[in-house]
Amino acid sequence: MTIKIGITGSIGMGKSTVSSIFRNNNIKVWDADSEVHTLYKKGKEGYNAIISIYPELQDKVEINRKKVSYLLREKKIDLKLIEKIIHPLLIKSRKKFIKKNEREKILIFDIPLLYETKAQIWLDYVITVFCSEKNQIKRLKKRDDFDTSKINYLLSKQIPVNKKNKKADFVIDTDKNMQQVEKQVINIIKKMRKSND
Repeated sequence: MTIKIGITGSIGMGKSTVSSIFRNNNIKVWDADSEVHTLYKKGKEGYNAIISIYPELQDKVEINRKKVSYLLREKKIDLKLIEKIIHPLLIKSRKKFIKKNEREKILIFDIPLLYETKAQIWLDYVITVFCSEKNQIKRLKKRDDFDTSKINYLLSKQIPVNKKNKKADFVIDTDKNMQQVEKQVINIIKKMRKSND
């Protein structure tokens, strides 16, 4: 049986770092953000469906995520409509990934809006990744095109991290140094492998 583990946490808290540690330990990762990126490419199902509703989002290469983010904050486009298009396509991609890797003992699912989309229902375990608010803001401000208003908007769409921590099976603290973060991940892997023997 394959153990399905979800990784979540608020933006800028280190989900990608934790996912990469799992990858480095030969565990396959399905990344929701990366899948959305693929669906946004010109000619893909997601791109075609979105521009049929919002032609202003047409682009030569892919739907511009910065433009989407700006128009959402300006209330010029409806997030629920975009989610209605993207979520079924993400479910299709996820199921394909599970089928392809059905012989694996552990699979990881990096899902920023895990609880918001009720993904915990089909997962076996959930890991919440967190850090202090000070470190979170510091990390986000280093990213391109991340100003205070965008950060506040994105945080308003997510369940507060302390609530996520209470619901999770495991909590990884990324305020610690890289070696300590790796140790936390490896402990989870050992525990899961032992339970799946």
